Amino acid sequence: MNFLLFQIYAPMVSWGEIAVGGERQSSRHPSKSAIIGLIAAALGIKRDEEERLSVLGNALGIAVKLYSGGSVLKDYHTIQVPRKEAKVVHYTRRSELFTSSDKIGTILSNREYRCDSLSVAALYLKDDSYSLHEIEKVLKKPFFHLYFGRKSAVPALPLAPNCIEASTLKEAFDQYKVSFVVPIDEKKPEWLKKIFEQFPAKTLFDSSITYFWEDGIESGFDALHSVERYDFPASRKRWQFSSRRENMAIIKPAEASNVPQ
Repeated sequence: MNFLLFQIYAPMVSWGEIAVGGERQSSRHPSKSAIIGLIAAALGIKRDEEERLSVLGNALGIAVKLYSGGSVLKDYHTIQVPRKEAKVVHYTRRSELFTSSDKIGTILSNREYRCDSLSVAALYLKDDSYSLHEIEKVLKKPFFHLYFGRKSAVPALPLAPNCIEASTLKEAFDQYKVSFVVPIDEKKPEWLKKIFEQFPAKTLFDSSITYFWEDGIESGFDALHSVERYDFPASRKRWQFSSRRENMAIIKPAEASNVPQ
């Protein structure tokens, strides 16, 4: 079976959970809607093209290898927006802010981010609507700018996509090697260079590795438990999501391949 794997790392990421009121929480690992949105941006699919997004979402199976969920950062967020008016459309942020002050309101929210989160996503095809090699190509040279959950969460490393043939999902994950290169200025003192060199191993690799995958594939794992997760994009315009079953397994680093010890 063919898989397309790529790495996900940034100083901040945000994997949206179900939002209640002003609370915008983040999951520890990427959601399916986030991965589909990332691939759609790379392919040049716009947010209002619901039919194309639906075809893409149904065509791709998603799995995640989570090295580190990162630490939590919370932001008390305020934003001014104009109230909705009939026949009034604001095409730019400038237009919104130059609205009369008595027509501007403020939205308050608590937004959650994950700092120094590292994971690997695996894609596989459920039908022939897309080609993994096509997706690999656009991930290297995306049509739109890519980000992880929010526009402030831009990639800090190349995604390094790689198509791999394997009999199980576990075998595909074991074959993929994370490429984490920390640039070191040789003019820096030795103690500082040592900190830079030790950063990946000390910060980005937890005491155990967690795997997440959907039903309907030979995973190679013994599922610890399964949950219903509401992260399958049903309608981007109406912000509606349907559920899917997600399985989880945990493996110690010593039992997994390609993990710095």
